[in-house]
Amino acid sequence: MKRLAALCALCLVPMISSAQSKEFDSKPLAITEVTVIDVTGAPSKPDQTITVEGNRISQVGDAKKVHAPKGAQMVNGRGLYAIPGLWDMHVHVWETDRTFPLFIANGVLGIRDMGGHLDELKRWRSAVVSGELLGPHMIISGPLVDGLNPAHLDYSIVVHDPAEGRATVDSLKQGGVDFIEVSANLTPDEYNAIAEESKKVGLPFAGDLPGGVWASDASTAGQVSIEHLLGSLEESSKNFDQIVHLSADPPSSPWEKSARSLALLKLGTDGFDPERLKNLAALFMKNGTWQVPTLVAEKAVAFLNDEATVSDPRLAYIGQKERKEWNDAREALIKSAPPEFWTLHRAAYQQELAITREYHHASVSILGGTDAGDPPFVIPGFDLHSELAALVSAGFSPLEALQTVTLDAAQFLGRSDDFGSVTHGKAADFVLLDANPLDDIHNTQKIRAVIYEGKYLDRAALDAMLTHAKESASH
Repeated sequence: MKRLAALCALCLVPMISSAQSKEFDSKPLAITEVTVIDVTGAPSKPDQTITVEGNRISQVGDAKKVHAPKGAQMVNGRGLYAIPGLWDMHVHVWETDRTFPLFIANGVLGIRDMGGHLDELKRWRSAVVSGELLGPHMIISGPLVDGLNPAHLDYSIVVHDPAEGRATVDSLKQGGVDFIEVSANLTPDEYNAIAEESKKVGLPFAGDLPGGVWASDASTAGQVSIEHLLGSLEESSKNFDQIVHLSADPPSSPWEKSARSLALLKLGTDGFDPERLKNLAALFMKNGTWQVPTLVAEKAVAFLNDEATVSDPRLAYIGQKERKEWNDAREALIKSAPPEFWTLHRAAYQQELAITREYHHASVSILGGTDAGDPPFVIPGFDLHSELAALVSAGFSPLEALQTVTLDAAQFLGRSDDFGSVTHGKAADFVLLDANPLDDIHNTQKIRAVIYEGKYLDRAALDAMLTHAKESASH
């Protein structure tokens, strides 16, 4: 809840045994007469048969020419559309009993966890790999690497100087993380030491921007992805010098922090300059810096005072304790925030849509992510579909939005041989839809079945997962 905390200061359950997993994997699968959406941009391929043997796609081709493997489970795919399994490229997982069913039932078959408890994440990932737990593929950073006074002490490693930053990178490398997550309270010297050591040991580093480190600095330092469009609004503003000056000294009180936050937001939105943004986009292109806008999370803050927020039926999937924390934080913010807060944050959200649109036009690489598990009122699994819709609102075609969570996600992770498209030899991770997502991006929500690691999960199985999640949340 770091974002809202800062603002306020201003079943078929998903557990299967290893034996069951092997039984699923041993039975081939054939889906006939299905339309395969080609996320590379080539025309969709109607009347295809997809065969699965083990946990890989063994064939994709003309239904009249592809023959099902002996003993295969046969599925009539007429009228259905196959898309690759989706990846949410920015989440935080704190439990699996509800969260994993929400991911799988929504076709989210892979996640990049951007900060959590390393031992838990490794245990869950191992259980997924072994087949004990039905959950998404996991790319993990473990703890945030942060400086003094971290917002999340329980899952941060606090460094006090550059040497500690380097040692922390080495330790996390030994601990088995996939990348290093930098956070907001590092000093520039600590940040640069972490950047250098990450490159030295061969780990990507990603995350937020510490004070005094702007988006251009992070790009030049080799940060592979910048989350939440951090720094983009400020650095594309004609008021950037004023923003730098105002940001230089730490606030002396919560009231000052809140007032300064609004002042910085106003300087950013009022001074927005498309030409400055084009220069920033050119730098990102040159350095290969990816952006993860998490538009759905930004919108959740901007519209937190909207009554529709608390009447969302999907809240039934959120645990009672968490829902109470969300509602309490919301009520506290509504009570304390001035009217200007809502005006500025809604303007900033519109500006973030415009920034995302300009980055897309400039061919800056974009990944779809939600920040589920951090800000209130962002729902795991479901809201990745909301993020795709937000990207379309920002000027992406439905295909381009879909690419951010399939083909592009696989490329970013260096896993294009395994994920990202429904093609021969790749992992048998794909989703069957009742309607064409290229006609309307909202059709990604019309899920008929999910095929994960070669396991066929029909609508009844997915509904049972959702029922389990809802029942778990009510306890």
